[in-house]
Amino acid sequence: MIVELQENISLGIFVLVAEESLFIGGPLFDTSLSWIISNDEELIVSDSSTDLALFLDLPISKTALALNLIHSLPYYPFQTLSLWENVNTIQPFHILKYSADKKLEAIQVWSPPALVKEVEPIYLKIRERLLKILSQNIVDYSELSADLSGGIDSATIIYILKALHADIKLYHAEADSKWNSDSKWAKLISNDLNTSFTSFPSLGSSGKNFKIDIEYSNSTLPDSPLLWADTEGYVESIAESAEKPAHTTHFTGLGGDELFTPMPSNAWSLVRQNKLRSVDLGLRYCLLSRTPISIGISELINNVSFKDALQLEIDRAFGYDNTSITDSTLNWCGPIIIPNWLTEPYRKSSYKVLTNALHDTTGALDIDRSRHQIIESLLFQRRLVNQLNKIYETNGIAWQAPFLDIEIINHSLSIPARYKQDPNLTKPILYNATKGLVAKNIFTRGFKGDYSTGLYKSYKEAVKGYTQQIKKFKLVEWGIVDADILISELSMPTALHSRIESFERLAAVERWLRVAMKKIETSNE
Repeated sequence: MIVELQENISLGIFVLVAEESLFIGGPLFDTSLSWIISNDEELIVSDSSTDLALFLDLPISKTALALNLIHSLPYYPFQTLSLWENVNTIQPFHILKYSADKKLEAIQVWSPPALVKEVEPIYLKIRERLLKILSQNIVDYSELSADLSGGIDSATIIYILKALHADIKLYHAEADSKWNSDSKWAKLISNDLNTSFTSFPSLGSSGKNFKIDIEYSNSTLPDSPLLWADTEGYVESIAESAEKPAHTTHFTGLGGDELFTPMPSNAWSLVRQNKLRSVDLGLRYCLLSRTPISIGISELINNVSFKDALQLEIDRAFGYDNTSITDSTLNWCGPIIIPNWLTEPYRKSSYKVLTNALHDTTGALDIDRSRHQIIESLLFQRRLVNQLNKIYETNGIAWQAPFLDIEIINHSLSIPARYKQDPNLTKPILYNATKGLVAKNIFTRGFKGDYSTGLYKSYKEAVKGYTQQIKKFKLVEWGIVDADILISELSMPTALHSRIESFERLAAVERWLRVAMKKIETSNE
């Protein structure tokens, strides 16, 4: 019954009363369930840590704010930590069991599926599930819309909807660089389907990723900073364009990249899933990646556990371990980089929280590195869709990501890594699952458009506008960010990508903090 509930709800939480216990959970791949045990030993639960904190007048966790400033920190198991003191959040794929004797325990209810030997039946199951999900939303009174980015995932959803004879509105954000061919592909797809689409300004011109003094749409405070604020202007345009918001479903291709594109550590998985060909695959990896054989083989045979590898990365980042190790895309995660402007007290408290959180976790999301990376990224995409639905719920629009459906996830995860690579196709698994429904030329495009032009421009404008205001940032006033070091770093003429990402994250956290403080002040009046 719990599995049935989790597979059939997309938002909120459920409470199942069974004899002398309560079972509390949310949708699979959702980590929004939060709880606290009050002074009266009452269990209080919510699908929003923010709502829970405001209801109980709880303070913001300064260390959690500091952790959110580290943009290179792996999403799992750290980014699910609540931004509020004393609020607990559920670990992925767990539910709560609350017994009559007030004993509380978390129970794992999902684990990744086993790999299959025959993939053709799985392609068929993915196809059937996509058709079922999308056909369920085609009703007479509904208004359907979808992203038409020019990429494969959004195009696949649109082609299937058109095959189901759906009347659908298409939306596209114009590319901000002449080298980006996404807009060209979007027009080709709309012409092929004989469906017009509405073009909005480029993401670079409408994004809010460096805005710190603005409210979130509908005066909503999300549980965590918006890490998709670069597309926030585009999303708001979609919400404003709906003619019948209360009956509108908008489709997005989120989750497609994770399920159908090779992850960074894909070569590591290939070697282990193809034992008899491991030597040949290892040599091919070295050749294609232009990695010296001695280094490449060493990376491929590396079997360091998730917890040990991540602890080493944490120790290196905070200066507690000087071990010389080679950064590799085949590792569990990339290197963790601590911003120079994070103050010493919060470096220490952040290190302590990270170490404790890693100690408490059971380990990787999967023993296979690439599947771990897939699941970790899907968890983030699930959070993004939840934020969309919660922020715009008053508009009535339902945001759906078909590729985040649990059945499609299970089917896709069961396909061995080697089927994700084809010299003639991009996303061959998705191509084989939708053959005959989606035009083949959609899968022969060699690359996705680049959006760095708008990011660099927005960064430079933000630096110019904020340099004189930094000492008034709340994060500075709270002693989390060193204003002098930050100002010095922003004054450097070279805009390194890592520096831009760090400042983008800082702006997102600063904005969340300002809105949260206003909410607290309002609730206390």
